[in-house]
Amino acid sequence: MTPNVRLYLSAGAAAFAGVLGTFVLVSRPQWKPLFAASERQLDDWNSTLPTGVAVGCVVAVLAYAALQRAGSARAAWVSAVVATAVLIAARLTMSGVGDLEQLTLLHYVKCVAGGILLGAAVTAAWTRTVPRLALVGAVAATVVVAVTAHGVAPSTSVLGEPFWWVLIPAIVLAAVCAVVDTDTPARADAGTVREVIAAAVTLAVAHRLLGAWVDGQSESNFRLWVGVGLCLVFVVALTEFWARRLDAPFLLAATAVAAAAAPMKTLLAQDYTRLEPWIPVTVGVVAVAAGMAAALGRPSPTVGVAALAALPLWIAIDPTTGDSRAVLLVQLAVLGIGIGLALGATLPDSAAVAALGLVVPLLSLVFTALVGATTSVVLYSAGYAPLTSAPSTAELVESTVFVSFDSPVTFDRAAGVALVLVVAFCALAVRGLRARPVAPLPD
Repeated sequence: MTPNVRLYLSAGAAAFAGVLGTFVLVSRPQWKPLFAASERQLDDWNSTLPTGVAVGCVVAVLAYAALQRAGSARAAWVSAVVATAVLIAARLTMSGVGDLEQLTLLHYVKCVAGGILLGAAVTAAWTRTVPRLALVGAVAATVVVAVTAHGVAPSTSVLGEPFWWVLIPAIVLAAVCAVVDTDTPARADAGTVREVIAAAVTLAVAHRLLGAWVDGQSESNFRLWVGVGLCLVFVVALTEFWARRLDAPFLLAATAVAAAAAPMKTLLAQDYTRLEPWIPVTVGVVAVAAGMAAALGRPSPTVGVAALAALPLWIAIDPTTGDSRAVLLVQLAVLGIGIGLALGATLPDSAAVAALGLVVPLLSLVFTALVGATTSVVLYSAGYAPLTSAPSTAELVESTVFVSFDSPVTFDRAAGVALVLVVAFCALAVRGLRARPVAPLPD
């Protein structure tokens, strides 16, 4: 097999692994439960979901740390095959799930498998340009557009189980690469690996705990925003600390992506636009690819990160989204180009940093919680006027009052301002980090 064929096989395998692993770990707020349960059980389940995501993100970095020590990329691809097989088995098992304990176990198993899949993809792909770009583009686009999926119960996610058109190519391509790909895996020195693991753990714990606090606030608006401000300052400062420690603008760019994408994920998760899912998926994928291509031609990290502020700024100016499908697609395209520009211009040489950076948009739970806690979403577009006697069918139709909502999703203007500030800080930090040399890490 020629080197070019192996290269493009690896790129395809990395892309499908990125899509699958990200789809499993994407955290989308659940506006309604997927199953009948007591209030306490639902509270436990809603706490389990982000915990599993945080665990999966840490596992991705740990998987890279273990697999990069192998003699060739085959070990990474074999791990990807096993992880994908676990996800296939989970999908087949889901129909037989009978209680919440089984569903919780499956959720954690899926998150661990998704993390291993992402870590394995980075290990196998990061030494070569084409697979590296395919992996980053796949993860970046899936982070945003995966929420267009709508699953049915039983499932561990409102997105449902991974699609067969992703599962089958992912396992087949990974299996082929496990046979033909003998390249050396992307390695990093022990000091960097230790630092990246520490960064993954601290960021995951911070986002999980602070995100849970924001999500659980139901008291005064003043207390909420004081707490939100402190949470945002802490997680952004922690990310900036690790970015400087690792000399990794990629972490800051990924954080800006997480902040800017949070409102779009909320918009795409709603049905009010009546868009076929393939339309926003196509727009998102093409926009991210275009942004990455532009970044490769003329990289400008500050411009790329700053471009991500467009959507939060739009929300800060006009928090009422309206119901225009054209406006939504324009917003998605602008966001996708900004994501491609930001990540494409800050791609790290270190695979260890890449493994951490690719999971940052997934574990940034504080931004998701902020948007979820401050956004008003209209779940129904009709109101019912009760009758004094049992109605006939005609009477029931006449008694139903249909209401037209100009803005099915209404964001909080302050949330838009907060996200703009996060993105702006990341842009300034990226510029400062690239302008000043950073002392090398100790061995």
